[in-house]
Amino acid sequence: MFAKRRPEAGARPGTLILSSNSQPVELRVTLIYGKHQKVFSCRSVEELPSQLIEGQFMWIDVRGQGDGTVLQQLASRFRITPLAMEDLVNAPQRPKMELFEHQQLLIAHSVPAAGRDMTPSQLGIVFDKQVVLTFHEDCDHVLKPIHERLENPNARLRRKGPDYLVYAILDACVDGCYPVLENLGESIEQLEEQALRDPRPELLAQIHHTKNILVRLRRSIWPQREMVLSLLTVDSPFIDKSTEEYLRDTTDHCTQLSDVVDMYRESTSGLINTYMSAVAHRSNEIMKVLTLLTSVFVPPTFLAGVYGMNFTSMPELSMEGAYPAALTVMGMMIAGTLFYFYRRGWLSRAPIEHSTEQSATAERKPRRPSRRVVVQSSHSHNIRKVA
Repeated sequence: MFAKRRPEAGARPGTLILSSNSQPVELRVTLIYGKHQKVFSCRSVEELPSQLIEGQFMWIDVRGQGDGTVLQQLASRFRITPLAMEDLVNAPQRPKMELFEHQQLLIAHSVPAAGRDMTPSQLGIVFDKQVVLTFHEDCDHVLKPIHERLENPNARLRRKGPDYLVYAILDACVDGCYPVLENLGESIEQLEEQALRDPRPELLAQIHHTKNILVRLRRSIWPQREMVLSLLTVDSPFIDKSTEEYLRDTTDHCTQLSDVVDMYRESTSGLINTYMSAVAHRSNEIMKVLTLLTSVFVPPTFLAGVYGMNFTSMPELSMEGAYPAALTVMGMMIAGTLFYFYRRGWLSRAPIEHSTEQSATAERKPRRPSRRVVVQSSHSHNIRKVA
């Protein structure tokens, strides 16, 4: 969270720090006027429409931050303050909301696409009553469904205006966490089963990796919940009252995700205790076997030690059949010791996967309904959306 691009101490406020790995700035412009839509790409601010008519709004998707000149031109064109540009460019910032005189600033986080590092990506949003600007480097997987919904002439996104478009983008960032948490929940269950059956050292590294992912997600989800909630508490001239109903739904989703992340963090912490208990149980089983073997051979060893002494006056040694008798007595000692251990139940080995299966199942049951609620809520929310 603190490994962000930032200027040196004492630098002028609003200083932009551009990464050498950033892609060139590419502008994707979407002009919307009722059922009419025009989409085009450009790399220069001069190619943007100079003026918008009443009832028309524009979405400028700024992808890449490798050209500081274009970014400064955008800030000058749309009157974005230097401090706001610093938050948009010097990523990652904590999710937040700021209200300015001419526009409103939102910093949101999105979960990366499947197969990539689970470090959340920053998505900056600046909007007023006619223009929405999004700044990002790798959030195409979040914005792609929004572009597809805008292709529908009857889409609600076209009728509602810029504030509803901002809600749709925020909602896409939040809903992107559902499949990630669902996969993490299944992974936690698998780790728990492996910890009970085969507690290998590699398993502990996997548990810590899962815990680190949950920590990074929590750092994004909790501030994002506060940011969405602030949109409802702050009187903003750029958000219509009708849009607040949808923002409340997004707030509920953020709260649910926060609860699930905290629950998974507790489960992951419990997995470490489960792993240590499984290792201790396996060590105890090994020591038990070694102790039983030692105890079984102690009586015959004692008998062999007694008659192995080099004394001349030991009449048993000269008796006929003394050797078979000694072996028979040793065998009876071993059999008697094993029978005693059997009656006490010390010979039966209870594998940890069988002895703890019921307790593990009981621990997993409370989590399953919550996880199904998350999945159902996500699906029902997606079904409830109309374009």
